[in-house]
Amino acid sequence: MTLEGGETLKTLPKARWIWKKLYQYALDRGQVIGLIGGGSLLDIGGFCAATWKRGVPFISVPTSLIAQVDASIGGKTGINFRRGKNLIGVFAQPHAIWVWPGFLESLPRSELRSGWVEVFKHALIAGGNLWEAVQPISVEKPPPLPLLSEAATVKVRIVQEDPLEEKRLRFVLNLGHTLGHLWESLSQPTKRPLLHGEAVAIGLAQEAYLSHRQGYLPEATLQNILTWLEKRQYLTPLPAFSWEKCEKLLSQDKKIRSGRLLLPLLRGPGEVAPAVEVGLQTLKKAVHWYRQRYGGAD
Repeated sequence: MTLEGGETLKTLPKARWIWKKLYQYALDRGQVIGLIGGGSLLDIGGFCAATWKRGVPFISVPTSLIAQVDASIGGKTGINFRRGKNLIGVFAQPHAIWVWPGFLESLPRSELRSGWVEVFKHALIAGGNLWEAVQPISVEKPPPLPLLSEAATVKVRIVQEDPLEEKRLRFVLNLGHTLGHLWESLSQPTKRPLLHGEAVAIGLAQEAYLSHRQGYLPEATLQNILTWLEKRQYLTPLPAFSWEKCEKLLSQDKKIRSGRLLLPLLRGPGEVAPAVEVGLQTLKKAVHWYRQRYGGAD
C-alpha cells in the first residue's frame, strides 16, 4: 500500500481505508506489517496495526530525520481528531526499528531542517556532550551517524524508564510540543502549513521563555537557546490565531491530569522539570512575548 505522507494522512477516513485493505488481504496476527516512511506514516500505520484484530506485529523503517531520531521510537501511535494532534491512539511498540541513514540524503531541505529541531530538543534534554555537539552544526545536511545514534538513544533511555508516561518522566520528551502542536494545528488550513519541527522550534522558544519567567531557566541559557534557533532562521511569525481558539485546543492536551496542564520546564541543558502545573494565562504571556519579538497577528 502506498500513501501520501504528511500530517493530512493522520485522519479517520485514511485509517478506515487502511483497515479495509487489511480486511481484503485477510491479514492475520501471524503476519507482520512493514511501515516504511516518515513520522505521519508510522503514526497511522502503527495505530492501524495495533488495532487490527487486537494487534498485528509491525516493523518500523523510518525514512525522515524526525522519524529516525524521534517519531519511530517509543510506541506512540495515533491519528488527529478535530484539529487536535494525536487525540486518538494507543501505545504499541514495534517489533523492530530499522534505521538506514542513507534515506536522509534524499530528504527535501525543509524536512531535514524540521528534523534537526528534534535533535536539538534531545540535546537540551540530555545536556553534556550532545549539547556541545549541536552548537556548531549546520542544519542543511544530515547529522553524522554517531550524532544521530546518540540523539535517538536519549529517547530510548527515557521511554525504557517510563514507557506509558505513568511516572510522568516521559513528559520531558514533550519539551516544546505543547505550544508547538498548537501552532502546527492552527497553520494547517493556511497556504504554508508549518512542518512539525518548524512548529516545535517556535514552541521551544516560547517554553524556554516560560521556563525563565517561572524562575527555572537562567537568562544566559535562554539567550543561548534563542540564538541557536535564530541563527538557523527557525523563529518565524506565528500563524493567525485567536486566544479563544488556542484555549480550546490546549484544553485537549494529553498532558492534562485531573484538569491540570502539566508542562516540562527547562532548568538548563541536561536538567528538565518533567511535570510543572502551568495555567493558560501564563502560557498566553509566553505567546504574547513571542509575538512581540518575532511577529504574528492575532
